Amino acid sequence: MSSGKTREKKNPDDTIKILIATDIHLGYEYNKKRGQQTEDSFITFEEILQCGVNQNVDFILLGGDLFHDTNPPQTVMLKCMELLRKYCLGSKEIKIKFLSNPKTIFRHCANKVVNYEDPNINISMPIFSIHGNHDDPSFGAVGSMDLLSVSGLINYFGKCTNLTNITVSPIIIKKGETHIALYGLSYINDQRLSRLLRDCKLDLLRPEEIPECFSIFVIHQNRSVHSEYGHISQNKLPDFLNLIIWGHEHECRITPEHIPETTYYISQPGSSIATSLSEGESKPKHIGILSVNKTQFKLQSVKLQTVRPFVFDNLIIEDENIPKSYTEQFSESVYKFVNNYIENELIPKVSMQLSGHPKQPILPLLRLRIFYSSEEEIFDANKLVQRYCDVVANPMDMVVFRKQKIATKNSKSSSQEFGDEFEEMAQILCYEDERNWNRTVQGGIKKHFSLEENKDKLTVLSVNGLNEALNRFVDIGDTDAFANIVNHQTKKTIAYLESRDVDTAESVRDEIKIFRDKRMEEEQEETAEIQSLFSNIKSRTQTNADKDNNLSDDENMPVSKRGRGRGRGRGSTRGKQSIDVNSSKQLQAKRQTKKDQNVLDDYTSSSRNKKKEIVFIEDSD
Repeated sequence: MSSGKTREKKNPDDTIKILIATDIHLGYEYNKKRGQQTEDSFITFEEILQCGVNQNVDFILLGGDLFHDTNPPQTVMLKCMELLRKYCLGSKEIKIKFLSNPKTIFRHCANKVVNYEDPNINISMPIFSIHGNHDDPSFGAVGSMDLLSVSGLINYFGKCTNLTNITVSPIIIKKGETHIALYGLSYINDQRLSRLLRDCKLDLLRPEEIPECFSIFVIHQNRSVHSEYGHISQNKLPDFLNLIIWGHEHECRITPEHIPETTYYISQPGSSIATSLSEGESKPKHIGILSVNKTQFKLQSVKLQTVRPFVFDNLIIEDENIPKSYTEQFSESVYKFVNNYIENELIPKVSMQLSGHPKQPILPLLRLRIFYSSEEEIFDANKLVQRYCDVVANPMDMVVFRKQKIATKNSKSSSQEFGDEFEEMAQILCYEDERNWNRTVQGGIKKHFSLEENKDKLTVLSVNGLNEALNRFVDIGDTDAFANIVNHQTKKTIAYLESRDVDTAESVRDEIKIFRDKRMEEEQEETAEIQSLFSNIKSRTQTNADKDNNLSDDENMPVSKRGRGRGRGRGSTRGKQSIDVNSSKQLQAKRQTKKDQNVLDDYTSSSRNKKKEIVFIEDSD
């Protein structure tokens, strides 16, 4: 940051102050009966808005996922609008000038005007925001950001209307002698955007008429490597940029990092609340005050004071030398050791995170991952649930057990590279090559099933389908993703078999393998088809949600999405006993596999009654 190295006195009338934040997730777990945590996102959002007022910023810049759901309950939308009206409306003079064509910047909005130039509303602190994967309205759908835009409370920009060739026009903002070119790109499927970047089909238009213009790019994508093309390479973005505000990743890395082989910096503010029980989420939460003067900038990190305390730790049983007793089972000795560890190691760390802010939630989040090497080291987690039910906010998933393959200190660090859901997926698939698995989960799945000895273990369900379902489960908390892809590909396989002349079990198996190989050869077409499937399902879900909008505020209604963010590792298994997570998921996977096999077996035994087989599949859904 060049501004950190110069002592030149700057004219404050030339300095643009921006509050930057990402991944606020308003409404996270709001409909769940968790009591203490339902208001966390609103408490912290109000602190962010208060900070903007106190710091006298020119505007607030949000990097996506303002809401946890595309169509949040009406009470969530109401609380958000109340806060925006309280802190963003007023008669304060706006000193920044909007020089771009609003009809181009806000072409996807009903009101194609920047809100502080709208004569029908008084804005004292403008907010500019893109959407993320959680509040992504998709094509032709109306989402929460559209509602805030039409109300004039937020300037919603960066939504793509053409995914074959993306052209991004900048918002030109001027104050004194300083010009900012603000580029926004709302969430797009990572594989699609990665392909567009490789094909040079992402074009950021440069304001050639302004010689000294500070360029900011705000995006909401995977930064961490998940698969070969399931992320956006941080060093492959246009080199003329000065600063990139990176949303979607929940771990706070707000201090600008210079990216090698480029001229720009990246600031990753992270989420303002924890939406998963992962290590990255347990790090202190910050927002930033960005000051830009001509082509120089500095970023002041501001620690949030209302965030619920969260302590994350790992415990390797073999490293602790727990003494064995002849009078009790070893699992009981482990339980006593863990209980003592929580009381004397974890609970004291909570007090270090208490800020003294009157609105900060007091009950902490705790996550202790216990790595064991033998079954005798596992104890009944319900004993801890009962003991700490009034002490922590998440007693049901405070402790989680993980099988320790290599009981060394090195394995402790490597186990942190991926979140719990990735580890659970590895265990369900019985993936043993830990070194390659830890490079990318999806890449590990693809490599595992490409081996000749494993090739025929996956026939009806394709690798592309499995990986896309995993992406959706982790990225947006789609808990129905695996069931949807299994049902879809099972029906496709049966439809293919109906077109073939098969009458024996052997011929059915051979044709299924032929169909599998054909799909592997047409990988791009299959990927596009799978993405289209999930997009259609999402559109239908949103339509049904609109019809049942009056029911969305019922506290007893289940919430389909889980917390997703990224710490590293999105989502959590809250509300379930963590000790049973792996076994239950394995059982579900085995049952689904057995069900699919029974369907295909029934098909071969009664190939002449094909209509009845299709009806059976629909009923089984």
